[in-house]
Amino acid sequence: MPRFPSRRAFLITGAALGGTALVAAVGGVGYLSTLDVDGLDGHVEGDLAHLNAFVILHEDGRVVVNVPKTEMGQGIHTGLAMLVAEELDIPWDDRISVVFPTEPHPAYSNWFNALQIRPEEATGPVVWIGRRVLGQLGFIATGASGSTMGMWHPMRVAGASARHMLVAAAAARLVVPEAELTTRDGAVLHEASGRRLPYGALAREAALLSPPDDPVLRNPADWQIAGRSQPRIDVPPKVRGTAVFGMDVVLPGMVYASIRHAPVFGASVARIVNEDEVRSEPGVTDVAIVGGRHVAVVAASWWQAEQAAWILDVEWTATEADGVSSGELNERLREGLDSEELHEHLVEGDIDSAFATEGARLVEAEYQVPFVTHACMEPINATVRIAEDGTAELWVPTQSPAFARRAVTRGAEWAGVSLGEVTCNVTLTGGGFGRRSDGDVVSEAIFLAARMQGRPVKLIWPREEDIGRGLYRSHAAARLRAALGPDGLPAGYDATVAAQSAMESIATRNLPFTPNPEGDALSLEGLDKPHYAIPDRRIRIAHVPSHMPIHFWRSNGYSFNTFFSESFVDECATAVGADPLDYRRAMLRDSPRHLAVLDRVAEMAGWGSPLGPGQGRGIAIEECYRSIVAQVAEVTVLPDGEVRVDQVFCALDAGLIINPDAVVAQMEGGIIYGIGTALMNALTIQDGAVQETNFHDFTMLRLANAPRIDVALVQSGELPCGVGEPGVVPAAAAVANAIFAATGRRLRSLPLANVETVGERRIRTILPAAAS
Repeated sequence: MPRFPSRRAFLITGAALGGTALVAAVGGVGYLSTLDVDGLDGHVEGDLAHLNAFVILHEDGRVVVNVPKTEMGQGIHTGLAMLVAEELDIPWDDRISVVFPTEPHPAYSNWFNALQIRPEEATGPVVWIGRRVLGQLGFIATGASGSTMGMWHPMRVAGASARHMLVAAAAARLVVPEAELTTRDGAVLHEASGRRLPYGALAREAALLSPPDDPVLRNPADWQIAGRSQPRIDVPPKVRGTAVFGMDVVLPGMVYASIRHAPVFGASVARIVNEDEVRSEPGVTDVAIVGGRHVAVVAASWWQAEQAAWILDVEWTATEADGVSSGELNERLREGLDSEELHEHLVEGDIDSAFATEGARLVEAEYQVPFVTHACMEPINATVRIAEDGTAELWVPTQSPAFARRAVTRGAEWAGVSLGEVTCNVTLTGGGFGRRSDGDVVSEAIFLAARMQGRPVKLIWPREEDIGRGLYRSHAAARLRAALGPDGLPAGYDATVAAQSAMESIATRNLPFTPNPEGDALSLEGLDKPHYAIPDRRIRIAHVPSHMPIHFWRSNGYSFNTFFSESFVDECATAVGADPLDYRRAMLRDSPRHLAVLDRVAEMAGWGSPLGPGQGRGIAIEECYRSIVAQVAEVTVLPDGEVRVDQVFCALDAGLIINPDAVVAQMEGGIIYGIGTALMNALTIQDGAVQETNFHDFTMLRLANAPRIDVALVQSGELPCGVGEPGVVPAAAAVANAIFAATGRRLRSLPLANVETVGERRIRTILPAAAS
């Protein structure tokens, strides 16, 4: 069966259909000219020498690196700038700074995601045209663990090209052959004469030279900066309090807004009962119905706006979802699994024969996960100013300037205004996890700014709106079946997942078209397990719609399908009395890269060594975003049912590593995020509305309760792979498998525990209803 288009192709295609007309010209075939649609041409602007789209030199030798990826705490600004510094041959010190470029230049487009090919591997006329066309779309986004994979090579080329141009400028000034020149510490050297020319002194001349078609890149074996842990660029300003997040933006004459959305998604504003009362509150300057569906209060300060919003009395229209509950939505999932109209995503071999084989041992299990939200630490916000000439400027912590720009159009349509040029300033972001790629808050802020006659507006969602009226990861259920052969290993594997389509929900809000939700790739990730040696397999999906708005969520389908599939592998091992590690090793007999990661994490955890009473170890492995990640969780379950995750061991093969400390930190953060979600996160739907509102009832894992985490980076010959999301992926299965090892109870639904208050402590106890 044909596969559903990937998330990457879906996003780029949507940007194309929502953008302007494209012209794909056929020109030279030099690498640089096609890498970023002529983006490496240099120029001089004031005292700044733009050597290419990524590298800017000051006359005093300072280097500004344009990194078109949102810094969300993952260290991407540091990692990509390290590659430029490496190739440019400049020390890693305070002369290097990073900015997110405001221009939607073709050089910054995510064409590599749409084409499903690494930039360094991109060859041929079809790829060339695809680059050229997609580059014109200005689709810039951060997600899918693709920032390093997609940008590591272009950033190296940009640095190497800039260095080549500086050497050429020095050769012209000194009237010597380029071959006699070397570079070191941000300068060009002529050893024979002892002359030294700093980069800053050559910058203007170099910027006017043509870039080389194929600059020589340094061998990673010779790297001095990249490949070694370096101090992060974003840490000092965060420590000093000078870093600018979206919440930190302050503009002259700015007003602030808070907002209320309908408690049931899909409802609209019927009327504001007490609008006059709200308008009379201190500092309030406006009360507005935004897009017919939300109510915002604008005031001189955000606290004044929020206090006034608390007394809003809004009548909302009725919807078909008004009486819907979590129980009904869960029942729809089960109906989806029973449907006779399942979409076949993958069929390999003869699945029916595998299950009909005489003597085959059959194993079957069903699993389920709830809706969850992102719970970013920085509240959802956007600041907008619309000038008298109709131009608009945004300051927003967004993962997608492209979606933000499209959201501007939507907000302007709501306000009935026509806007000119739009500048999008991407700030630092206090957590993204996919949530900040949507344009919802930008549309609302644009609508409000259009009413303010030139005054900038900062719209901040209160926490209750984000958790109770925000965007979510779909709930999901799965039915997994295996036919075990004479050796006890799966000869047949039949997996069905029921979930709501994220692609359909995202497109409905952000794109001018809606794709067919059947076979949504985001719902299928992590289900097919191609690395396991299973002769016959079938993967199917049921799209189960609901009124809940679904969005990207850190690791998307992997976050639940790996819980389903890796728990099921343990169940198969238990059925034949096999050790879970040995069972996986046998299934990975044809996958040496995976086997190396599995063996490494088992060694780290001392797999097989004795544990204390009530303790257990669980293991899980997955390939995601081209990385391979395996985890072993150690848990303790006390006699009263309290469950503690004591330690997590993680082995990761992410290919060539640029900044090791940042990769380890990503694994640690992902594990904490994954364990918190596995143990305690769930949204409850009653009368169509989400009941949870803040961190008191949507509990996050606190530092005091976090496990010890040990991460090992496994070397391989692979090019850089994704690391932003893999840490989340195996966590739930590893913990659930560890609980089974400790108690003999198989938990097949998330969350795995109840959060209870006992005295002054909040503890997590195993849910009896989830036991087999």
